[in-house]
Amino acid sequence: MAKILIVDDDPNVALLVKMTLSKHDGYSLEIAVNGDKALERIREAPPDLVLLDLMMPGIDGIEVCRRIKSDEKTKFIPVLMLTAKREASDMILGMEVGANDYITKPFNPEELVARVRVHLRIKALEKESAARVELETALGMSVTLQHKINNPLTGVVGNIELLKDWEKLSKEDIDEAIESAYVCALRIKNIIKQMGKLNRVISTPYIGDQKMIDIDKSLEEKKE
Repeated sequence: MAKILIVDDDPNVALLVKMTLSKHDGYSLEIAVNGDKALERIREAPPDLVLLDLMMPGIDGIEVCRRIKSDEKTKFIPVLMLTAKREASDMILGMEVGANDYITKPFNPEELVARVRVHLRIKALEKESAARVELETALGMSVTLQHKINNPLTGVVGNIELLKDWEKLSKEDIDEAIESAYVCALRIKNIIKQMGKLNRVISTPYIGDQKMIDIDKSLEEKKE
């Protein structure tokens, strides 16, 4: 159920917005009477969408929007501004601080519902896209580790198997097996260290439809 926060210092407008949206299933509706209360509720339990009055005493809608969009935890919440002012300068200012859309008061109920639906749908699609990217990255990481670590890991295991029969080996063979296992272990350690330094992912084809991470290119400094 989508959670919507309605922020307006006019209780009549806030109630009208709530009643309009309550006629449609799938919404959990809350009201905040000022900017302070709105920011408090957003910090405690971020909503899926905010309907925000532009003109409020104290912290106005512009500042509330600015704070929402400047916080990493809340910046992707759609903010629809409700305003009785139709001047272009106010709309531009709202967009500059990150507002996603404008609805002028008095509002058309059907338009309000339609715009809320659109922005909730956009957010849902963005979430699906982000989840898909995360999954693809995880799969790429798995394929990369399997490909990069398989050979040195085989070397470690093979040399340990060899050392199980150390009594049958010469000192030179034992020393060589230990050194070989050590070198392979260092390769694995280095690969894991490199993977931990990645702050972006550049993929490269592997087998069939599979992709793996190109560690070297991913570690290259990003050119502006």
